[in-house]
Amino acid sequence: MSHPIPTRQPLVLMYHGVGKRPAHQDPFCLFVPPDTLHRQLRRLLDRGWTPLTLGRYLSGDFPRRSVLVTFDDGYQGLLDDGVPVLRELGFPATAFVLTGVLGGTSTWMTDMTDEPLLDADGIRALAAAGLDVECHGWDHSEMANADARTLTRNLVDAAAALADITGKRARAFAYPYGTHDAAARRAVAEAGFEIAFSVHHGAGRYAVPRVDINATEVDATFRLKTWRGYHTARRMSGAVPLLRPALHSLIGFAQR
Repeated sequence: MSHPIPTRQPLVLMYHGVGKRPAHQDPFCLFVPPDTLHRQLRRLLDRGWTPLTLGRYLSGDFPRRSVLVTFDDGYQGLLDDGVPVLRELGFPATAFVLTGVLGGTSTWMTDMTDEPLLDADGIRALAAAGLDVECHGWDHSEMANADARTLTRNLVDAAAALADITGKRARAFAYPYGTHDAAARRAVAEAGFEIAFSVHHGAGRYAVPRVDINATEVDATFRLKTWRGYHTARRMSGAVPLLRPALHSLIGFAQR
């Protein structure tokens, strides 16, 4: 059943991996240490934020200060180091996984090709732990400017494979790299997804923007990124070049 997109948009955070990695093993700063993740989510709770399951997000039934936490790619570290944090805090989350590289590694990243990915049993373990497990595509192919075969593989085939693993229809899609175009958004809708998530660039129901959280965050930058005006300020800094230094200065000040 399709729900109308919520008119009051909750905060949607995008994480990737969880775990401690030296810089040379994590050149893209994707892995947030478990203690940092715990502190960030604990502070959201302490500040009165309501964490959402995907179902509650889609229903539109939530208070104004609500947050949907998502994890992309389906790294083994999410199960090993992230799930214990989520369980301890009772914090729901949504994981977007790749079904064409089960049990493989992150080969799509030239400088980080060997990070282990969950296999089918690991995906089932995420679901058993209470996470909503949704679709991130087949093999992390970019969806913008993709041909019809690539779109079918990463939407229809990937969703069918995920349903075979979890026993549930995939409801949400997250674009690899956060990129999308009109053809990709149309293909997502035609594949039967109820919603899709991008990163910074939104375009309605099938490209809902998220705020990226990475390993470089300090408490001040994390709080800045959870400010409800952050998306608008970031978007305006791109549209109006004079505003970009101001936003960067604000982030830089927060990191001191």
